Amino acid sequence: MGGQLPLFLLLLFLSVFFISQALIMPSAGKKVKHKHLIQRIKDSHKHIDQESVSLLRENSLKNLSSLERALVRLTFFETLKKKLELAGIEMTFGKFLILSFFAALITVLVLLLLEQRWYICVGSVVTIFVCEYFYIQKKTADRLMRFEEQLPEALDIIKRVLQAGQPISQAFGEVGKEMPAPIGPEFKSTFSLLNYGYDMRLAIMQMSERVPTVSMLAFSSAVMLQKETGGNLIENVEKLSRVLRARFKLARKIKTISAESRMSAWILVLAPFGMYIIIALIKPDYISILHNHPTGVKMIIGGMVSLLLGTLWIRKIVNFEV
Repeated sequence: MGGQLPLFLLLLFLSVFFISQALIMPSAGKKVKHKHLIQRIKDSHKHIDQESVSLLRENSLKNLSSLERALVRLTFFETLKKKLELAGIEMTFGKFLILSFFAALITVLVLLLLEQRWYICVGSVVTIFVCEYFYIQKKTADRLMRFEEQLPEALDIIKRVLQAGQPISQAFGEVGKEMPAPIGPEFKSTFSLLNYGYDMRLAIMQMSERVPTVSMLAFSSAVMLQKETGGNLIENVEKLSRVLRARFKLARKIKTISAESRMSAWILVLAPFGMYIIIALIKPDYISILHNHPTGVKMIIGGMVSLLLGTLWIRKIVNFEV
């Protein structure tokens, strides 16, 4: 293929990777994007006293080293720390940064030993960081989806504990004992905070920040509303459980209906690569000009960008907010 082979393979990998992520990334289990719900959390934070804010921050920084505590003051590192927590990755952001740096450094050294061009090295480093970003996004989406799928069952446990005359804090402890990860550890952590003397509103808000989904915010709003104004929490929890189950039933139905469209998208997207491989095997001289001539390389780049845009458009069509 000539000197343009590494660039072609790099672009091929990036295009297939981006396309697969755009088509596979689930539509359910996303972080909250509803502006009025996000604004409700911000408004609730305004009414928290300074001592409670200090407790929240100290609790979030307790497992960090002194260097990581200094770095987390910067917005970028604070955002990275929150993303790793959302993804459920049991690694501090300091270790994550160190591993990312060494992975990029080793990749560059290997490519330099193979006498590759500088833009191949830069593209490879960017590819590593992009893959890490999509890995975190995928882990976050999977974790939030599992949490939302487990939440109706957890609400049933809470309802039974409340019907037995136990307080809501004890219900959180029962969910932490009975349910697996990720919902079990989250409720167990909240139960521990309540035993340490945290205010219910503060503990619930902290859990809703760790799991920022629509379902979790609906549950936290029901609990906080009952604590502030009173009401029948058992009835609210039961209704919320029914609504969440109906929501997931609708989401699965939509996913089933859109399965044909997703398969069509895969066929349309992978067809150019399949045709390239077939022509390269049957008549390699015919296709060699595509990656040896500068115009051919530009055509490859343009085609891959067009494929990515088309895939994102297909994803927008087949994914629905439920």
